[in-house]
Amino acid sequence: MTTKTTTMQRGWSRGSYFLTKTTTPRGSHRRHHHEHVGFRFPHHAQRTQSNASAFAAKKKTTTTNATTSSSKSNDDDTNNKSDERHEKKKRENIEAAHHGHVSVLLSEVLDAFKPVKIQTHIDGTLGAGGHATKVLEQHKEEVKTFVGFDVDETAIEIARPRVERSLGVDDASGGEKKSNDGGVALHFVRNNFDQMRAALRDIGVDGADSILLDLGVSSMHLDRAERGFSFQNDGPLDMRMCGGTTSASSSSSSSSSLTAFDVVNGWSEEDLGRIFRDYGGERHWKLLAKRVCERRMEKPIETTLELVKALGNPPGKREKIHPATRAFQAVRIVTNDELGVIERVIPQAIEVLNPGGRLAIITFHSLEDAIVKKQFRKFAGVPESREPTVGRSAMMFLPPEEFDDASSSNPSSSPKIVKMINRKPIGASEEEIKVNARSRSAKLRVVEKL
Repeated sequence: MTTKTTTMQRGWSRGSYFLTKTTTPRGSHRRHHHEHVGFRFPHHAQRTQSNASAFAAKKKTTTTNATTSSSKSNDDDTNNKSDERHEKKKRENIEAAHHGHVSVLLSEVLDAFKPVKIQTHIDGTLGAGGHATKVLEQHKEEVKTFVGFDVDETAIEIARPRVERSLGVDDASGGEKKSNDGGVALHFVRNNFDQMRAALRDIGVDGADSILLDLGVSSMHLDRAERGFSFQNDGPLDMRMCGGTTSASSSSSSSSSLTAFDVVNGWSEEDLGRIFRDYGGERHWKLLAKRVCERRMEKPIETTLELVKALGNPPGKREKIHPATRAFQAVRIVTNDELGVIERVIPQAIEVLNPGGRLAIITFHSLEDAIVKKQFRKFAGVPESREPTVGRSAMMFLPPEEFDDASSSNPSSSPKIVKMINRKPIGASEEEIKVNARSRSAKLRVVEKL
């Protein structure tokens, strides 16, 4: 008995499955019967063999046509998979060129700084140096000083040679200050940007023409499991932007010794629920906080995947985002005091700006954007709106005396120090979102010093 096997392959975005169909040609049982009869009756053998050969030829033609049709279908699937691989390869090449970090809203940032004559540029969130190198290349003929801040030593090691190459600075021994023949001074400061004023005073920089802050967590943090930011890969519950090390030069008004492990295993159920609700926007904050506390009673929650299991799936219809997304965001924000440092850095950055200089800030969620919007409106002399702020302001978690001082001030009476370049935030283009999905939530706000 002859058995023919046809295999059809179809691709999925997260894997593949194979459908195998086994067919037995029609009349095969009759063919075997005729062959047996032919053995007993020689005068039928030749005719039986001829009929069998004709049937086989007809079946072969039918199979060929089916194979051609199947091949055409497979070609379409192959082309679709080829397009998917091409897009994936394109994204990988871009990320590789940026050392794993794709600069968000890059063209928009360059447009914001284009009208400014930049002699001193400050990047408060240096990262891999993607934004910094492009800004410096755009203003290469006029820039005299560059200062890059980052709490992560690894980020500075990656960004330093890229910044140097963008300005043609010769490689040196790794000091904090370098100059090329054109007199460009480069400063790489391992410190949080909320220490900007003091750090600039220490290195002798008394003003800036452009300042960029790219807030939130970068791809370099998310893609490295050992940093503890990702709920997709297992790693220790750390989530510190500084990379788990501290030094005198990286001190900040926020406690860099606090880890995600401390928050998850040490904070009360009430406090965990509060941050899940206010920093993560989690609807089931009470339930998730209860689950975490019940799990940690059995044993401490030490890794990211253990936290994911402890959180479990929230009740109701499944959402597009991962169930642990909001809880991880909340823990990360409090671990690094992310909202607090934004509140502290904006007044310092505006003070540092020279007249005509611009401050550009990129945010990634409503909590960050609400603070930036409020501060920009305040320094632009715009009366504070009586409508509720989108999200929840970080001021609600300030000590009572600081909250009273902040809430009692009247922004409408503040002098107008800056003008807002864009009253509505600038978002990523559709093309950028296709290449870098993480840019979907990015928003850019820009002000200019008067």
